[in-house]
Amino acid sequence: MEWVTQNGITIGRFPPLAVIAPGLEVFITTRGGGVSPPPFASLNLGGDLGDRTLNIRSNRALLLASLGISSRSVARTGQIHGSEIALVTRAGCYPGFDGFVTTRKGLTLAISTADCYSVVVYSPPERALAALHVGRRGAERGIVGRAVDIMRAEHRIDPSYAIAVIGPGICGACYTVSRKDALRFPKEVRRFERGAWHLDLGAFILRELTHAGLRRRNVFSSGLCTACNPALFFSHRRDHGITGRHWTLATVGAAGPCSERLR
Repeated sequence: MEWVTQNGITIGRFPPLAVIAPGLEVFITTRGGGVSPPPFASLNLGGDLGDRTLNIRSNRALLLASLGISSRSVARTGQIHGSEIALVTRAGCYPGFDGFVTTRKGLTLAISTADCYSVVVYSPPERALAALHVGRRGAERGIVGRAVDIMRAEHRIDPSYAIAVIGPGICGACYTVSRKDALRFPKEVRRFERGAWHLDLGAFILRELTHAGLRRRNVFSSGLCTACNPALFFSHRRDHGITGRHWTLATVGAAGPCSERLR
């Protein structure tokens, strides 16, 4: 992943996508470049957290303007920490869902996170795109495999041709869970260390993607932990629930300015 700063906002991108998935753009925000005061400093993009609505609207406008994306082309999920996925063809907010699948050109899918992982899956032949919010409960309920199954059923994709991007999220060293929750996951992604159970959710997501038929070489991960990097990211766990949210934006065939300005 590489970082590019545009109008004071730093955006994470994956350069290999330009070669292996022409037309696909994935943008990952950090916490810097916005107008929100502490503890939401400064590019908080999530609502209902205690930040002022005016700040959130200003931050979203700053981000989208820097990318050349119209707010009228953005579809947002409700983030319910489940496994429900909406088939979408138009912009708007979709309460009750943690993921999207679309083939609509120019529709930008927005996923909000602050320790949970964003996951993007794209199949170039069908131009089928999925964007997911993957937390522990959603992962346990199979949201990753469910998204690939929907793409196969609705758009006849072959997962071996699909490409995936895993955004920043809390790492296994930082993510402690109860014994009961840990034992719900395979032994290769959990461990008991220094009196606590640890869950490697990123490793589990990779496992789910490959089990769904994606090739390991087609999965790109930021490799960054939100809890370990306070200068870059919000973290619900590290900040005891009083913090902001990032966005991961995914789109296919977006307007040219966002691609050109960031390259």
